[in-house]
Amino acid sequence: MPPYEALIRAVPLARRSPMITGFTPQRPWLKLIGFIALAMLLMVVVTLVLVIVVRIITGSPDQLSLSGPLPDTPLRLIDESKQTLFLAAILGSLAVGVLAAAAMIYLRPLTDFLWPGRRFNAWDLGVGFLAMGCVSVILFPVHLLMGAEWTPPLFSPAYADWTRPVFVVASVVGLLGAAAAEEVICRGVLLRLSTQLTRHPVVLCLINGLLFSALHLDPDPVAFVARAMSGAIWTWAAIRLGGLEFAIGAHLANNLMIALFWQPLSAMEVGRDSDWVELAPEIFVAAVMLVVIERLADGPRDWRPAGSAPRGAA
Repeated sequence: MPPYEALIRAVPLARRSPMITGFTPQRPWLKLIGFIALAMLLMVVVTLVLVIVVRIITGSPDQLSLSGPLPDTPLRLIDESKQTLFLAAILGSLAVGVLAAAAMIYLRPLTDFLWPGRRFNAWDLGVGFLAMGCVSVILFPVHLLMGAEWTPPLFSPAYADWTRPVFVVASVVGLLGAAAAEEVICRGVLLRLSTQLTRHPVVLCLINGLLFSALHLDPDPVAFVARAMSGAIWTWAAIRLGGLEFAIGAHLANNLMIALFWQPLSAMEVGRDSDWVELAPEIFVAAVMLVVIERLADGPRDWRPAGSAPRGAA
């Protein structure tokens, strides 16, 4: 069966995903207002707590910055590690506030916004990580041929050797926390809430992708479209697989491959003028991810779409 026919066939199944069904709160608009108010309050509270903790640990939160490239000294990887962990702490705090607000306002367990109706699936996370990691390796030569600058921090002789293992550990921990936080907010809470507007999976993917890209505040239109595509694909993964694990793994692999083997995260340009041809690799990534997601969705699942017969039943 051609891939496009398989995707068309998958849409009705996606409509019955537990990430879409089973979420019909009474007085939805009133609860939405309450959620927004409580989420903002909790985000302020957790941010203040984070600032206090950082001040106690470092003496001053001003020592940590999230803007601009860091000084290119022998200890730069340590500074990159601190920045990555700080970013993860910020995003994690915001995700905690948003998730807690959703659980309290809608009187739902936390897992109802993560992997409703089942347990955490480590296999999906691992497959997402491996698939995105392999695709990233394949695309590195393509980006080089397109004239991209390659400055892999892990291999640079300018940095002290002892800082490399610290940098690897901090990158894995920090980027896992950051990826999980973004997925909880976008593919978890926002996806569940947006089902009050529509339950069509393709429309939900488009809405979520656009919101995900807009939250990055990057004015470059090419980067905006590329992030929107990634957000849409990861939304499709959450819907088809009934949880966030695959999206978290893929998101982590994408950021980790960049941070370790392409260029330091602090050097990533925001607002640069990209060429539209740079979307070609992103389209390839989207196509590969869709194939992997559908193959994974065709296997045994911990959940059964509403109205479908169990395996082996007529």
